[in-house]
Amino acid sequence: MLGERRSLGANEVLLSRAAWEQLRDALYRLQTATEDVAMDVTQGRSTKAEYIDALVHLTAAIRELQEVSVEPLAFRATAT
Repeated sequence: MLGERRSLGANEVLLSRAAWEQLRDALYRLQTATEDVAMDVTQGRSTKAEYIDALVHLTAAIRELQEVSVEPLAFRATAT
């Protein structure tokens, strides 16, 4: 099996670079969107429209992450 030939540990998987970069980038955008929304909300002077904009921004980042498809190329099979 490829995972064993690559000496993967029982808790490791092998991903394509493209899948890894897509996941990493989507997680980064979610992190920054969360920080942006937190700053907007804690300022205390936001209007309803600004709260809606912040929620739309956060929702878009969440949807982007939901659309990331990460399928392992290899993993180490464990005996059960």
